[in-house]
Amino acid sequence: MKLTSKTILITGGTSGIGYALGVELLKKGNIVILLGRDTAKLIHASSKGFKTIQCDLSKQRDIEMAALEIQNEYPDLDVLFNNAGVQFNYSLTSTVIPLDKINKEITINLTGQILLTHLLIPILSNSKQAMIVNTTSGLGAFPKDDGLVYSASKAAMRNFTVGLKYALKAIGISVVEFIPPVTDTSMTAGRDEDKMSATELVRMVLPQLEKGRSIIAPFKMRMFLWIAFLFPSLANKILSK
Repeated sequence: MKLTSKTILITGGTSGIGYALGVELLKKGNIVILLGRDTAKLIHASSKGFKTIQCDLSKQRDIEMAALEIQNEYPDLDVLFNNAGVQFNYSLTSTVIPLDKINKEITINLTGQILLTHLLIPILSNSKQAMIVNTTSGLGAFPKDDGLVYSASKAAMRNFTVGLKYALKAIGISVVEFIPPVTDTSMTAGRDEDKMSATELVRMVLPQLEKGRSIIAPFKMRMFLWIAFLFPSLANKILSK
């Protein structure tokens, strides 16, 4: 699919990978709608030529209202990027964690995006080249000990993506999995790891998306999927460094 002259919605679109996606897709002549919670960031995005919708994916009412706005204002929606995500690093087994943190990770990373996807499928089905792109994680293939809830939410999103691909095949909506590496965003701030810039990542994977790949990811993430599948002990060592 050529990503030009399309109407595209990106959740988690006001910062990080989502915003970098938006910038590149806007350059290609698309109508790009950014979904986010932060009013100031949404206003800034509007000044740059983006369409914006305020929505907290942890709140069902927000999701319902956002879907209604999309139905009314953007009935020609072609592409949905389920990109929103939060990650808190903590030990689930040795630390007392506020329950709202656990709930927030699961709701924003998984439940909220499933609800939004469900509500937008009827709109996407009107497009001749509709696509849903779900951002997952290498941690969805093998969990990290200080990110068990995040890992579980991404594993569930990977499973949802596979199932959705087959469920929507008959009505012509393609479903793609996007697996970023550790990327230099506010979510990874303070982590002493080798990080890829969001702009570099997006410029690397958008050509893969246009070529029709079912999984878009840098090579090292494709390798990690095989390592996690074939050599789980090695995957654990890699993540424990």
